[in-house]
Amino acid sequence: MDAVNAQRSTLNAQRSSQNNGSALIIALWTITLLSMLVMSFALDAILEGKINVYVRQRRQVDYLTQSGIAIAEMLLLDYKNASSAASSSSSSFEEENTDKWLQYKLDLQRGSANVQAYEIEEGQPEKGVVTVAITSAEANKWPVNKLVKSDASDQIWENIFTVIGLPMEYQEEVVDSWYDWRDEDRTVTGRNGAEDEYYDGLEKPYKTRNGEIASVGELEMVKGVREHPAIFNGGVLNPEEKDKKSQINILHGGVKAFFDIYGETVKINVNSADMEVLKTVPGIDGDEILAGAIVEERTTGANMASSGSTTSESRLFKDWNDLNTRITGVPTEAEPYLSYAPEKYFEIKVTGEAGGISHRITAVAIVESDKVRYLRWREDP
Repeated sequence: MDAVNAQRSTLNAQRSSQNNGSALIIALWTITLLSMLVMSFALDAILEGKINVYVRQRRQVDYLTQSGIAIAEMLLLDYKNASSAASSSSSSFEEENTDKWLQYKLDLQRGSANVQAYEIEEGQPEKGVVTVAITSAEANKWPVNKLVKSDASDQIWENIFTVIGLPMEYQEEVVDSWYDWRDEDRTVTGRNGAEDEYYDGLEKPYKTRNGEIASVGELEMVKGVREHPAIFNGGVLNPEEKDKKSQINILHGGVKAFFDIYGETVKINVNSADMEVLKTVPGIDGDEILAGAIVEERTTGANMASSGSTTSESRLFKDWNDLNTRITGVPTEAEPYLSYAPEKYFEIKVTGEAGGISHRITAVAIVESDKVRYLRWREDP
């Protein structure tokens, strides 16, 4: 009897131990699941917090770029009215009320302006920055659509070919074919031009534009250029004929560096065009010393006569008389082809940055009367 009771006690003890073990396992699993659930909620909260921060910062960056566009439009609409005389005031009252954008407007009168503005809250570090770059989109290069057949156009093309080093035997075909691509008639120009009959016979035929082109890249489709890509891009003209010793078939740059589609007059801005473009101006005709002197003088202002406030005066050329006073030997033939300030077309680049996030807007604007109209608009990202 005692043995039976002992056996029963042992069995009961085992069952109790098993029940306690099961309860412990269930408790551990419950704790684990609850911990995972809590961790999940915590991760969700962290993620949601990060998303909220990103959304706020992204909204802030968007506001910054919008403010950058507003700054650009304000400068474009008012830069022509700015005067350097306003910055030379000695009155403390006038100094306090001086237009803080004046210098940017004066810069824009000569071709470009760069603005950097910070968004700051009182007692807080800088929260965001917007940069605005405005440059003239005209007269820094030749407006290719305006180069219709004429003696002036012939001279400009010839000067460009001289600067890049294109041999004479290629020049006539390119120029005649361009005139045919640009003009609205169906008559072949000169001995080497090309109308639809030529392009229809290609392996992959296409039609001539017979009008204004939409991008400089379209020049690659023109007879004479399409067969020799180096004429457009620069580089080796004929790889199979290249003289490795003399390198005479290497073009120093291509025609793409000298053309743009903006502009309504055949002029080059003497204050912003680079030296290679200045060398192609009729009258300057490849004179590297003269073009270099113009670039150096507009940079240093070494020969300019101060009218009073040297700190506010621009070193750039005001007009033809100013150019001739400061640079000797500029041929009168160049005068009709030179401009001194941007007029109508501008490229705008606005970048807003905050919290490691950036937003960029690139646009081409046209300024007419009291309005800014956009010809191109791109946002990244």
